[in-house]
Amino acid sequence: MASYTRRRALALGGALTGAALLPGCSSTPPTASRPAADATSPPPPRPGRLFADTTAGLAVADLATGTVRATYPGAVADASWTRLYQLADGHLRTYDPATGRLLHEVTAAGEQIKAASTGQIVLGPPPGARTRTTLTLTGEGRPRTLRLDGNIEPEAFSSDGAVMYVLDRLPPAAPDRYRVRAFDLTRERMGPLQTRDKRQVPAGQEEEMRGQGRQAVLDPAQNVLYTLYTHQDTHLHTRDLAAGQDLSPGVHAFVHVLHLDQRWAYCLDLPAPFGLGPAPGHTLALGEAVLYVFDAASGRVVRASAQVLTIGRSALLGRSASGAAEGSAAQEAFSVAGGGRLYLAEGRRVLVADGATLVPQATWELPGAARGLAYLEGEVLAGAGEQVLRLDGATGARLGAFTLPGLRALRHAERATG
Repeated sequence: MASYTRRRALALGGALTGAALLPGCSSTPPTASRPAADATSPPPPRPGRLFADTTAGLAVADLATGTVRATYPGAVADASWTRLYQLADGHLRTYDPATGRLLHEVTAAGEQIKAASTGQIVLGPPPGARTRTTLTLTGEGRPRTLRLDGNIEPEAFSSDGAVMYVLDRLPPAAPDRYRVRAFDLTRERMGPLQTRDKRQVPAGQEEEMRGQGRQAVLDPAQNVLYTLYTHQDTHLHTRDLAAGQDLSPGVHAFVHVLHLDQRWAYCLDLPAPFGLGPAPGHTLALGEAVLYVFDAASGRVVRASAQVLTIGRSALLGRSASGAAEGSAAQEAFSVAGGGRLYLAEGRRVLVADGATLVPQATWELPGAARGLAYLEGEVLAGAGEQVLRLDGATGARLGAFTLPGLRALRHAERATG
């Protein structure tokens, strides 16, 4: 199973070009804000795990007790969250997050974990200007050194481990843009991606991106990586370059869709005002065969089909309070979909909308600044300051809360299976 990093800032891939918004848009204002109320008789918390970025590292908390079981500084998880990888003191360590047990340790060269899949990890230097890149490919086997021309940043693996997807930063000595390429690990050579209709992209016609990668979400069932980019005013798509024309001028944001097994890429353009506001105020969520993108500065949200990659609905949910004041600092936005609803957190509130129609349903107040969202079997886990709130996904009633010191962002929640 592939995993990805999209360089920490993303944690921390036959539709028409420039898809238009279709009828059915909603501008219904959200209901009045109200604090999440305590449930009269909240159900006891069920066993489970919460993964969160904290000032001390990647923390694994027990949902039943609200206690931190372990913290792993600098750790990276695989896509299934069944393994955690930590690089320290020249050693790569593999942990089982369910038990905290050290499963494997190997000596390996490299300064950072660049990308990880189950049993396969690539290490390398931090981002910076360079014309040659030395990488170490390792896992539970013997480390292998790769010396590549160019300024290369690994991003993900195919599920069979045969392909490593990379960002090729250009020009290498002073990069200001990058393109996604596929490195064949068997033949040890760089190869092109394909278009969505399985046509090979000719050399020199790969998409070059200049903007900021805001957030990445992996669909583990389809092994498709979706990455939200903002401020792409000079971006040209592969499909336009191959056709010898510019059909997408002035696009300031899009979702880059990368199929990790079928080796094709596609860009889903987002309409203005996406990409015009602060990058932290943009957020991407994956629902059941649909994508949601929200811009807190404008309050605009769009819903797109993950199958045909076109936007089908748009709505106005409510502008960011911080973005309303000139010169105010942008706050980070978060999103999650579940139970037929879309949840959007920014500032000290959670906006709730119907996942199909985007009609606003409620606004829940938070006791602290939003620090991420997770959905788990009818419950919404909301980070607020250093608290993690358990909220009823339908009513917002508070089912419980616990403190997570140094909380930066919730990453993943799951029920315990052992």
